[in-house]
Amino acid sequence: MNSLLNVEGSPLSARFQEYEPQLYDIRSHILHFYGNIKDRDLSTTAESNLEELYEIFSELDELGHLDVDSTMCEFVLQDPAIRALLPAVHSSYSSYFSLHEIQLARKLLDHENPWKVLESFPLYPRYENLINIHFQNSSRPKILAFIGCGPLPITLLLFSKLYGIRCIGIDKDPEAVALAKSCVKHFDLEKEISIVAGDENVLSELEWDSVLIAALAEPKPRIFRNLHTIIKKKKSDIVKPISVCYRNYTGMRQLFYWPVRPEHTRGFRKIKEINPSCGVNNTLVFLECE
Repeated sequence: MNSLLNVEGSPLSARFQEYEPQLYDIRSHILHFYGNIKDRDLSTTAESNLEELYEIFSELDELGHLDVDSTMCEFVLQDPAIRALLPAVHSSYSSYFSLHEIQLARKLLDHENPWKVLESFPLYPRYENLINIHFQNSSRPKILAFIGCGPLPITLLLFSKLYGIRCIGIDKDPEAVALAKSCVKHFDLEKEISIVAGDENVLSELEWDSVLIAALAEPKPRIFRNLHTIIKKKKSDIVKPISVCYRNYTGMRQLFYWPVRPEHTRGFRKIKEINPSCGVNNTLVFLECE
């Protein structure tokens, strides 16, 4: 394999032989997944095809949840054949995630008992675990602002239901905002949850004491830069530090989407980092403005 991993003298080359069979297997699965998505335009995929897409993306999900050590993970993410496919894989994952949320939102809106439908969703336990972990490690926010809430604000619905936290969902996609507002109304949570159209800059006009940044919210450098400026201006009005949390993809879950890089969060200091467990996809990183 034409790779830096095989260059004599590389600190990883001595262990490469031990990992090569598993790396070959993982690479084969990624190539298979890519073969299934490369000719698909996920922005126009009909909902009737989502069941098929679920099967296709289950292969990627299994790869992201493989229990491998950090050396194996590094071999995978540095493999030239895999790296060449990651932009397309990440783009397809983001599109699929959006399609999946839109379909589920519409199902909920068609049902008189939306909580029953939501709780029967196969991935619901992952969301609930993620919210529980966030709350247990948070500074107990009174009003949580969520940048990149998407068309189905499950995060906000659960923060409200489980912990009684008032929430603000922010999204720059007008269609996502309209659908999210409809969902909040259908769950009869309009007094507890507000949905606002726009990007992170709208936070300067709103009241909040904690902010969460979605894993797929973009562009990350601008979001963190503007958020830093807004918090600095807001600091004189508050007593305790404003909690900032972002969802990230780490380890093998970096196959799903690009991780946040250290340079993105300049001006913030890391308070804690919670690795995913119980099937959760995202690492939670808590920050404070310096």
